[in-house]
Amino acid sequence: MKVIDLDTEKGNQLLETLMSEGWKKIKEYPSLAFDKGIDFDSFTLRKDGLELVLEWTNWFEWEIRGDDAALEALADQYGLKIRDEE
Repeated sequence: MKVIDLDTEKGNQLLETLMSEGWKKIKEYPSLAFDKGIDFDSFTLRKDGLELVLEWTNWFEWEIRGDDAALEALADQYGLKIRDEE
């Protein structure tokens, strides 16, 4: 299961909101990578034993994978679309 069709601006805002709500960044695509923020970006966040992986590409914009319950809560709270992973 993953959140899909999350445009760049809304995804960036959601990332900031999650971190302000106590989600901790435990992994990030290296800041020195030549394509960071141009072709790809990635963040792994953790809170209360749950993890979310937020990935951005310039083709598909933001997608979020993680614990199903956390994804469903995000979708409900922020009006996001969820799809089962193929």
